[in-house]
Amino acid sequence: MAKMVKNGLILLFSFSLLVIFSSCGTSTGTRYTQEESKSTKEKVEAKKVKEYSEDFDLTRYRAKISAPKIDKDTAGSADFDAWYNYHSVVSKDDTNKTAVQTVPGYRVQVISTDRLDQANTIRSEIYFKTNQKAVYVKFDPPFYKVEVGDFIDINDAKNLVFKFKQMGYKDARVINETINIFE
Repeated sequence: MAKMVKNGLILLFSFSLLVIFSSCGTSTGTRYTQEESKSTKEKVEAKKVKEYSEDFDLTRYRAKISAPKIDKDTAGSADFDAWYNYHSVVSKDDTNKTAVQTVPGYRVQVISTDRLDQANTIRSEIYFKTNQKAVYVKFDPPFYKVEVGDFIDINDAKNLVFKFKQMGYKDARVINETINIFE
């Protein structure tokens, strides 16, 4: 009985090897691949022969833009307003005012960094390039945050965020903060 089981297992094993080797022996992929590659070569050659010519004239549709020229001397001064045709939110004499009260409001956070020198550089850029004189560097461990403005209305803060994004400060956003009310 044990010999019959052993013979049956040998027969089953040899039959399975025969099926495996005979089924893996032939492949039809090469015949179809050669025909397919010929047709794709012909298509590529046909595309190379067919050339397109551009006859559309775009110059008629160009917009004419005129903007006043800015002197190099005025651009470096503190009186220069980086936002052309935007109304000034803070007047020039706000620098001499003192804070009399603090209330909940909104500020624009321009950048958050772990380097104090980078925060001070951004602060001075914003102070001299814009009409905003309320620019703060706040240390919230482990980051230094540059915040601009004291706004009670959120729409004013959102407008300032839009302006900062135009200037290249992509991380500018409105934050809730305790703001100063000036005398």
